[in-house]
Amino acid sequence: MICSSGITFDPRVGGRRLTFGFHGIFQGTAVLYDHQTSSKWMHLTGECFEGELEGTFLERVPTGRHTTWADWLATHPATDVQMPDPQYMGRRGDRGYFPEAASRRGGKHLPQFFAETIQTRNDQLHLWDLVYGVVVGKSPRAYPFKALARHPVVEETLHTLPITVWYDARSGSAAAFDRRVGARTLTFREAGDGRRRDTETKSLWTMDGVCVRGPLKATRLTSVFGLQAEWYGWYANHPRTTVWSP
Repeated sequence: MICSSGITFDPRVGGRRLTFGFHGIFQGTAVLYDHQTSSKWMHLTGECFEGELEGTFLERVPTGRHTTWADWLATHPATDVQMPDPQYMGRRGDRGYFPEAASRRGGKHLPQFFAETIQTRNDQLHLWDLVYGVVVGKSPRAYPFKALARHPVVEETLHTLPITVWYDARSGSAAAFDRRVGARTLTFREAGDGRRRDTETKSLWTMDGVCVRGPLKATRLTSVFGLQAEWYGWYANHPRTTVWSP
């Protein structure tokens, strides 16, 4: 892979379940098509931009964090793993365009034919800088991983919603949550071992927003939509984005 992003959508549109295939590259990221109408879709936003379903947005489905297998398995030991399709298991791709070391998460390799498709650019960050992109209402906001590494707990209000963004340096993953629990708005601090503690009840929370100790035990914070992406992809798909800085 060249981009480091992944996202999940509900494939149903108007009661019809769509199936998808890979069409090509635009704005440096993948474009998909649906087999039912041949409409074209942007994978970072789920927007149909060409074809019968133009203007339609697929509904986003929360899917948790981009993280390491070790980190995921530690908290989800009963996880099922999807096996690759056997017909593709022997294929390693064209390493001229996709060198293994450079195509890992946050790699600085962007093939020329990818770069040439990027029509909407911004030099506020480097093209390949990783960001955690959050969307609340119509307010997109980017949290650079470099800044989150120095400030792993961010709390602010976005489009009237009090949110907290957490970053875990060990797994290189981030997550965003609504800070409200009942009628109370919580504030959080690092608690070591990838955990967070709220200052109001001293309860302990995992990176998945689950309280595992304290008065709020078994409470789950409401996730706020977010995903990791290189700056070039995030900005091209969200040109009205703001960028968080300490």
